[in-house]
Amino acid sequence: MQLFSIGLITLNDDGTPVIDPDTGEPLQTYTNDEIQSFARAWTGFIDGTAGRGNIERGSELDPMQIIADWRDVFPKLDLQNGFIGDKRYPLCQDLPAKSFLKRGATYRLLGGHASPQSMNEPSEFSDPANLILRAELDQASQLYQTLYNEGDYQLTVELKNDINCVGIECNVDTLRVVKVGTVYYEYIQRPCVQLAFYDNGKKIQRTSQQDISQICANPYLPHGRESCCRPDIDEEVQNAKMESGVTHLYTGERMTWDTAKSRCVAYGKDLCDFEAVSVSPSDDEFRKGYHWTDRDCTISVKVNR
Repeated sequence: MQLFSIGLITLNDDGTPVIDPDTGEPLQTYTNDEIQSFARAWTGFIDGTAGRGNIERGSELDPMQIIADWRDVFPKLDLQNGFIGDKRYPLCQDLPAKSFLKRGATYRLLGGHASPQSMNEPSEFSDPANLILRAELDQASQLYQTLYNEGDYQLTVELKNDINCVGIECNVDTLRVVKVGTVYYEYIQRPCVQLAFYDNGKKIQRTSQQDISQICANPYLPHGRESCCRPDIDEEVQNAKMESGVTHLYTGERMTWDTAKSRCVAYGKDLCDFEAVSVSPSDDEFRKGYHWTDRDCTISVKVNR
């Protein structure tokens, strides 16, 4: 099956075939390697929509759902001996600090409902009874005034210039959903490339070491949350702490490893390889996510011979 509309043979500008110098044969535009790589870009899709009673196969009319955790995370080849994204976008870790305040930063209006559209978030966050702490902007900040726009809220707002931080904006590595008056906006991070392999990795894990969800993460990116505990005190290792408004400034906040460590140190603790994480109230399990530890980690790759 031909998957591309570019034809099977690479052509010169005059329409003649490009000859492979190694084989003396016309150069193929793609091989099975490219097909396999491109196929991995489409992993993580599931047909999770319910059937319709008035249409025999109504679910086929609805878009498929994307399960982020099921997607292949490794680089994908392009057709020019490179990788998708490596010639167009900067590395995520090279983006300037406080990118959410820089020229070109984009915000999308959510209205009175605070659940983001482009980020995964526990469904419990949408329940008003759970008292989710959102990042509420100071009315004196330039970001607030830009988004508020004298009450004339725009569906999409792109910052025209770099602006200064005020309040919570100065103390976070990134924003997710921000509250502006009585409405909400979500911050849309600019496209960037995350390396599959990087230096100085740190282990992040979910609520406990019994979870299988333990992975290596890039410490320079806001990929985890805090887990405050002193590694030489067993009780704290067994039950690391999070304190709303102190060690994290909004529910589900993401931060770099350095920020997590500095928040915990200011709290009188540190980072450790915890056994479990405690939040308040204790039954709000959904408030937890991936948490930074003090353990170094490396990433290995298995190459099929």
